[in-house]
Formats: sequence, C-alpha cells, structure tokens
Amino acid sequence: METPKVFIHLLPGGIMPKRQTDGAIGFDAHVRAIVSPSEIDPLNPKLRKILFDFQNIPDDPTIAGHVLWQPKRGDTANELVYRMNPGESLLVGIGFVTEMPFPMFYWVSPRSGLSSRYGIIVTNAPGTVDPDYRGEAGVLVWNRALTTFDLRHGMRIAQIIFQWAIIPGFKTVDVYKHLRDTVRGIGGFGSTGLNK
Repeated sequence: METPKVFIHLLPGGIMPKRQTDGAIGFDAHVRAIVSPSEIDPLNPKLRKILFDFQNIPDDPTIAGHVLWQPKRGDTANELVYRMNPGESLLVGIGFVTEMPFPMFYWVSPRSGLSSRYGIIVTNAPGTVDPDYRGEAGVLVWNRALTTFDLRHGMRIAQIIFQWAIIPGFKTVDVYKHLRDTVRGIGGFGSTGLNK
C-alpha cells in the first residue's frame, strides 16, 4: 500500500509535527500562539485572531497580565511565557494547515505526560480535523492543577493521529423491531459494569 501524502503549510511561528520515535503513531503538535475562539484575524481571514504570539507583550491587559519573561530552558536568553492560572482554559493554535486525501482525517489528542505531571488537559480531545478544513487546528488547553503552569512557544502541547474514515451508505429501517436483537440491547453508560 502506498503511503498517502499529507500537504502541510507551516504558519509563521509554526513547527512541523514530528513523531518522537520510529514506533510512535502520534505526531507531536507545538504551541504557536494563543488565539481567539471567536474572532478572525482582520489581516488574514483564514486564521483566528492572535491574542498572544510569544514575541510581543499584548495590548489586551487581561492577556498581558499573564505574560512573563522567563529564562529559556538550557539557555541564558529570556523568552516570553504565558502563565496559566489554576482552572484557566484557553485556545492554542498549533501552527499549520493541512490538505489530506479524502477520507483521511486526524484526531488531536492529549499528551499523557502533561496531564499526569502538570494537570494540563486538552478538553477538545479527540478533536476531529476533516480533510476539507483549511484553517489552523486549535487545542483547548485547561489547567486543572492547583498551581500555575507556564505555557511556552514551541512546547509540545498535543499529538495528532492520522486515520482513514469509513463513509457508509445509510439504509432506513422504518420499524425498530426490524433491527437485529443483541444481548446488550439498550444497555449503555456503564451498564456492563466496572469489573470482570
């Protein structure tokens, strides 16, 4: 089977998604900018409005109040970081736009280390990015910890997992009893229990 091609356009400040090992399925996605969940960039209507680009102190005092200068890890230079408060949630752009063959898509999934070590959760996971979407995917980041968390440009915030979808045809069944019975029936929402 031929490996499908996914075309990726990196945005300014974006980093190419990367698998960390040969056996990894997920490609790590990196923080590009904090973006608006509701406003479009007036200068580039293909992107969401940038609230903080990690290069400039923002004009909005509600965002600027979270911005700090911190030493880069392993470096003497400083960088701007966004300090998330406990319980805070924000939308982060992951820095690229894709074109995929139909019916390929990708899921945006959390990184387990961020969750277990720092209490950082991706709340829109798994987020489905369709093959006809031509915008930057966003990651809803929530700090569920009781301490602050410093969000940095380029940090690995999520992973993307490429999949093929099955696009079925539907056949209407007018009478419920014409669907085959199963042992489970209408049981759901934990009806099979927690243990063996």
